[in-house]
Amino acid sequence: MKNILQFAGRNGALVVIGGVVLGFGVPELSDLARPYLAFAIFAFTFGSFLKFDPNSFRVETAHVSRTLLMLAWATFGVPLAVFSLIVLFKPSPGLAQGLIFWALVPTSPACVPFAAILGLNTTIALLATIVATAATPFYLPVLAAAMGGYQLAFDPLDVSLRLVIIVGGAFLAAVAAKRFAARFVRENPEAMTGVAVLALFLAGLGSMRGMNAYFAAQPRLVLELILLSFALLLGFQFLGALLFWRSGRTPALTAGLISGTRTITLAWVVLGNDIAPLADMFLASAMVAKYAAPALTKWLITRLNGVELPKIQAAAAEAERLAAPER
Repeated sequence: MKNILQFAGRNGALVVIGGVVLGFGVPELSDLARPYLAFAIFAFTFGSFLKFDPNSFRVETAHVSRTLLMLAWATFGVPLAVFSLIVLFKPSPGLAQGLIFWALVPTSPACVPFAAILGLNTTIALLATIVATAATPFYLPVLAAAMGGYQLAFDPLDVSLRLVIIVGGAFLAAVAAKRFAARFVRENPEAMTGVAVLALFLAGLGSMRGMNAYFAAQPRLVLELILLSFALLLGFQFLGALLFWRSGRTPALTAGLISGTRTITLAWVVLGNDIAPLADMFLASAMVAKYAAPALTKWLITRLNGVELPKIQAAAAEAERLAAPER
């Protein structure tokens, strides 16, 4: 099992996209995996917490205002930008619904393992995930009503409780793993990344349910929606990085990652049976882009980020040295 986890950790981008390809090509496997999406979210959140480094968190506390601006952009700036595009281009109501809810849902927990795969700042990705997810039940209904007139019938406190159970349960499980298997966790960082990667493989597999049938019925439309999804994800990834470029390459590229990578499964949850067929097809297409993007962008991101890595490693080493007397 350790070898499998290490392989997944070393080849994360390819393993994740493999789940999408397999789910699209073998619909029966996608149908089997779909009921386990909630478990997949728990598992890759658990894997993300295993990668959490308190020393890196201490480094980030020196840049609170920068991190808050990144969170504000990813949570509120992206939806406003997408809404402006909808007003400008006037897509059909079904596609507009998909676009609005793609933008309104928070930064995906998948950003943390993606950040690990791409060599970005996992601490920023983790903070963005936790804060945005916690705030979602309170801002999403308001913005959905303001931007599209959608009345979402769900209890914010009930949704918050469910999120607390998933995120809090994953955190407690990670704490227990670090407590009782500290040496294994410390000595096998690739295997810890592999835990999250295999969970993302399962999520990618399950998210492709129905995609094969959509493609068989309307191949041109599906290809157009996939291209649109890639354009949105990569466009906001580029824009987020550009907005924060002066903060340093690694933080800027991480800001791009959290801008374009959304919790699409939550859009399906909040829309329920009220989802338009075209919105459903777009969200499924957006899943393809979400899980394929790390494999497509890894080469460029790791090279853009290469100059920055020695600085990050030096800062982490200094934080660990300063923390040593406290232990």
